[in-house]
Amino acid sequence: ETGHRAGIEAAASCGKTKPVPAALALQSTELPAAAFRTVPPARGKAFVDIQMDVTTGDIALAHREGYQSVEHLKRYTTLGMGTDQGKTSNFAALSAMAALRDATIPETGTTTFRPPYTPVAIGALAGRAVGHHFKPTRRTPMHDWHVANGADMLEVGLWVRPYFYRGAGPDVNEAYVAEMRFVREAAGLMDISTLGKIDIQGPDAATLLDRVYANGFAKLAIGRARYGVMLRDDGIVFDDGTTTRLGEHRFFMTTSTAKAADVMSRLEFLLDIAWPDLRVAVTSVTDEWAAMSVAGPRSREVLAATLPALDLSNEALPHMGFIEGEFDGRALRIIRLSYSGEQAYEVYVGASAGEGAWRRLVEVGESFGLRPYGVEALGALRVEKGHVAGPEIDGRTTHDDLGLGRMIGKRSGFVGDVLRRRPALGEPNRQRLVGLRCLEAETRLSGGAILFKQGETRQGHGRGRVTSVTYSPTLGGYVGLALLAGDVGVGEEVVAVHRMKNEAVRAHVVSPVFLDPEGERLHG
Repeated sequence: ETGHRAGIEAAASCGKTKPVPAALALQSTELPAAAFRTVPPARGKAFVDIQMDVTTGDIALAHREGYQSVEHLKRYTTLGMGTDQGKTSNFAALSAMAALRDATIPETGTTTFRPPYTPVAIGALAGRAVGHHFKPTRRTPMHDWHVANGADMLEVGLWVRPYFYRGAGPDVNEAYVAEMRFVREAAGLMDISTLGKIDIQGPDAATLLDRVYANGFAKLAIGRARYGVMLRDDGIVFDDGTTTRLGEHRFFMTTSTAKAADVMSRLEFLLDIAWPDLRVAVTSVTDEWAAMSVAGPRSREVLAATLPALDLSNEALPHMGFIEGEFDGRALRIIRLSYSGEQAYEVYVGASAGEGAWRRLVEVGESFGLRPYGVEALGALRVEKGHVAGPEIDGRTTHDDLGLGRMIGKRSGFVGDVLRRRPALGEPNRQRLVGLRCLEAETRLSGGAILFKQGETRQGHGRGRVTSVTYSPTLGGYVGLALLAGDVGVGEEVVAVHRMKNEAVRAHVVSPVFLDPEGERLHG
């Protein structure tokens, strides 16, 4: 009645002259109607849940066996456990059970409805970065010090890491440039405790590493470290990191922060399924060690003053070398390797002593110009040096694409070796790692920009893409790493087009190593 009246009133407001009746006499007969009715079949079965093959006979059996609660009924018969989660079957089944109990459906009870019967929030499907997850937030042993000393913290996966320090600048753009200068000109201190750390022990430890890394580790000398690259089964780069030989049958592996759990799972899978005969044990020790990197031309002076009992000379600790010691009675490991391109040392100490070691380095290093730096400066430093990271190891690139082919040489027999030889992965025009420098000093590159050769039509996927960008105070302008088709060589000009930002930036193709290509700073 109300709807009919509203319709007539709406028509009248449009100029129709039909009068609105004072009342509407609607004749209707209310009769009880059964929403569900169980009709015994002439023969055979009567299905209630077609997906799970639940029949009226199954419901009757559940009733006889005492499974009359709706939750018991579901589990006894598998009712509603198909892809529709009971949307097409539960009410009919509940009606049948209610009839057997001589009760109504509300008296019998209803089940909890699930998707797709209950609507799903878009955030559950696409809003993974909104709010906190069930997985715990991970903090490094030095977390409290970072917060107390002006660090702007950033969520990196499950970890919370220093983005930049307010003492270096009011915002990230000023701070990371200042922090880069600390590292290039004096010394910087970086919390790298988030790296994956895996202890590998056993008579076949070297054999395991030879199989999971594309480059060999069996001949690595005790007390030395080596950079390694892992491939997926399909020949695509999986992860990279360094592994140090602690003894004849013991190694210490570090992985990228993002892939730590995946690498550990991969090693366990291979040992359980593929190579159960190998006599080797792998243990995640990520949370057992606090780790910090001391980098810069004065980094050795800082460490020597902090740990005077250790010999840190080039002879005792060359680049990619390893020594052990003690800090306040706790085991200490120092590996000389660099992600920034400067002389650098990774310092590992027991997690409970991590903040104490960090404070000691900060206190002693102050007179040498040492300052802490965050992940933004770290990313900028590695771009200057041409080191690859997540934007380049994106699940589509091979070792040759990243300029790492010479590390493998003619080796074979490792994971990914067979499929890395596919012709498509060796095509000369595949996108390969290059460097980019802006032609105009006042312009800047944008990550994700599509690359085109100068003069060609700017449509489609272009010749490649910009993967990483930073401002380089050392070079006085913006530089970037890119993956560019092999038919575009060093010295040519390209245009980096970012349609979302309406940008078209001219750049020269250069070597991806912008700083110290000979490695003199590393070996200083």
